[in-house]
Amino acid sequence: MPSMFPDRLLGRRVVVRFRRPAQDGRPPLSDVVGQLISVTSDTVTVRGRDGDRTVPRSSVVLARPVGASRREILELARISRLGWRPEHADEFGGWLLHADAGWTGRANSVLPVATPSRPLGELLDAARRFYAGHGLPVQVQVPLPARGLLDAELAGRCWRLERPTVVLTRPLAPADPVGAPAVRLATEPDDDWLAAYHYRGGALPESARRLLVRHERVAFAAVRDGDRTVAIGRGAVDQGWLGVTAVEVAPEHRRQGLGSAVMAALGDWGRAHGAHAAYLQVDDGNPAALALYDRLGFTEHHRYHYRIEP
Repeated sequence: MPSMFPDRLLGRRVVVRFRRPAQDGRPPLSDVVGQLISVTSDTVTVRGRDGDRTVPRSSVVLARPVGASRREILELARISRLGWRPEHADEFGGWLLHADAGWTGRANSVLPVATPSRPLGELLDAARRFYAGHGLPVQVQVPLPARGLLDAELAGRCWRLERPTVVLTRPLAPADPVGAPAVRLATEPDDDWLAAYHYRGGALPESARRLLVRHERVAFAAVRDGDRTVAIGRGAVDQGWLGVTAVEVAPEHRRQGLGSAVMAALGDWGRAHGAHAAYLQVDDGNPAALALYDRLGFTEHHRYHYRIEP
C-alpha cells in the first residue's frame, strides 16, 4: 500500500489505524498517534509520548496527518527558547520572562509555557516589572493554537499583533554530500560570519554576538567564495532537537544550492550531537525561505506571533 505513506508523511505527526490480532473483549482496530519515523516494506513505526510503536504494515488500514497537540506545541516552544539563551531570565506563574538588550523577539519576550497559576492581571504586572527593570516593552510570544484564549484576551486589551511566524520541523537523516559546496563549521562566528548576518535587514548590535554564542552545543556554518563569506547558518542542540537559525545567503549567490548545503551540514552536525529532528522559525511573509524549507522536507508544526502592550 505505497500510496498510504507518501514521502511527505515521514516525520509528520500522524494517526495510524491498524488491525490487531483477534482477542476476546478487544476491538479489532486500534490507533497510534505520534511522529511517523520509519516506514519499511514490512513495518510502520510511530514515536508517541510513551515511546516508539511498531506495527506490521500489512495490518494498517488508515494513515493520515494530524496537527501537533497542545502539549507538543508548548514543549517545542519551550525547547526552542533553550537554543536562543538570553542574559536575563525569570519565571512567574508559568510564564518564562526573557530579556537580552532588546535584540530579537525570542530573547526579549514572555513565553507562556505552563498553565498559569496566577490571574492574568498578576502575570501582566509581573511582566511589566521585569521588563521595566531592563528598559524594554512588554511583549508576549503566543504559540498557536495552544494559547488561543490568551491571544484573544490580549487582543481584547488592544495589544497589537506583530511578526507572524511559522515553526517548521523535520526528522534528521544523513545528507547526500555529492556535489555540495564545502561548508565550514566553527564553535564561534568570526567577523565575516557576523558581517553576513543581517537580522531583519539591519546590522547586528554589540550584544548579538554574546547571545549567539551563549550555548554549550552550538555551531556556525559558513560557505566562502574566495575571501568572502557568502552563506551562513547557526545550529544549536537541546533535548534531541536541532534548532536552526540565521540562515542567510548573499543575494548574488542565491539559487546555487548554498542554503541547502548549509542546512545539510548543520543537520549532520546535529545528528552527531544527539539530535533526532530539526526545527526552525520563518517569518510568515518570507515565501522564498518557506519554499526552500518545503523542498528540504520541512512541514508546519505550529505558528506564533507576538502581542505588544500598547
